[in-house]
Amino acid sequence: MIKIIKINDTLNVSFDYDADIVSKVKTIPGRKYNPNSKSWDMPLQAIHKLNELFDNLDIANDVDQDYKAPKYDFKKELESINYKSLKIFAEWALKNLPDYFYEVAASSTGKYHPQYTQGEGGLVRHTIAAVRIAEELFRNETIQNFNDTEKDIIRVSLMLHDGVKHGLDGSQYTVATHPLEVVKYLEDVYFEVPEETLPDEVIEVMECDLWEDIASCIKSHMGQWNTDYKTGEEILPRPQNEMQKFTHLCDYLASRKILEVNFNVEG
Repeated sequence: MIKIIKINDTLNVSFDYDADIVSKVKTIPGRKYNPNSKSWDMPLQAIHKLNELFDNLDIANDVDQDYKAPKYDFKKELESINYKSLKIFAEWALKNLPDYFYEVAASSTGKYHPQYTQGEGGLVRHTIAAVRIAEELFRNETIQNFNDTEKDIIRVSLMLHDGVKHGLDGSQYTVATHPLEVVKYLEDVYFEVPEETLPDEVIEVMECDLWEDIASCIKSHMGQWNTDYKTGEEILPRPQNEMQKFTHLCDYLASRKILEVNFNVEG
């Protein structure tokens, strides 16, 4: 029997060890194993996948089996983009990201990110924070002198930089090559759909240097942390130009444990 209870805003799933059950559980995005209790924490929306995978569920009464995680609309962040084509492109790209992007925590282990990025929706909060940090730094002409288009490229890059952080299958852990996966994922979506279904602005961005600049900022956003943790081999490009370095800086600051972001302050 698989027991499901709700603890705060998280599902807790427990069962006697069974290799087949474990293999199925590992297909659920946002899962996290608790070795002490030998149970799994999952986002609230995982109830749908659990019902799909298993029949023998003992579900607590306070678990909402119709739960749907609200998707953040990035309205404020999109409004900060000045160039219309980039704004429409960013909106299109965000809508096409995997659903788990809007659901999971920023850190699969909780070791490397601040408190506000933990729990359901944490990855989105991390993304918002990175964009807000960029906006704060854009006001400081002592440290940067980007033109309006460059600022928009950075904004879009930050909105999308972790869009496929857990890979295509929603792995439990961060995929080390996720900056490359984001770019490939969006390019695949673009080329797989009929051209007539795409907004003209999306085609414009994807077919010119704008996408190349965005892609290079995304690919290099990990900065010096660009190696395989097992082999030490470099698997990601390092930032080369000022836009790439700035994108990395904003992501870096948004992931520091000593920095907690007040989202209630108007930027």
